[in-house]
Amino acid sequence: MSEQKQDTPNRSIFYHILMGLGFLVLISWFYLMREVGFMTWLSAKGPETHKGAMNMLAIMIWMLPAFLCWKYYLRYINRKLKIRGIYYEDHYYGTTTDDNSTKNDNTDASDKQGPIDK
Repeated sequence: MSEQKQDTPNRSIFYHILMGLGFLVLISWFYLMREVGFMTWLSAKGPETHKGAMNMLAIMIWMLPAFLCWKYYLRYINRKLKIRGIYYEDHYYGTTTDDNSTKNDNTDASDKQGPIDK
């Protein structure tokens, strides 16, 4: 038990360093878009009156794979550093318990009744 308490501060610092490095990669990916000229190219494809919308579309298209990689990167470092928590999707799909079963899989009588209106 004491070994785990001593490991926690080091693990937390390492986690924040990895988060910072990942965030720097996201920022670099955005600036790569600017250097490549993707935003300028895509905004030239649309009308001049919609230049801002085309820039936003370029950012959304360019950053989509970066944010997908960010999601899996965070889950990977959380798993490797054994950092526990909940994800946003857990509220939608059900909460997990320590025995790896979900709330939706339980077959209690209260669960069979259906939702309760308040």
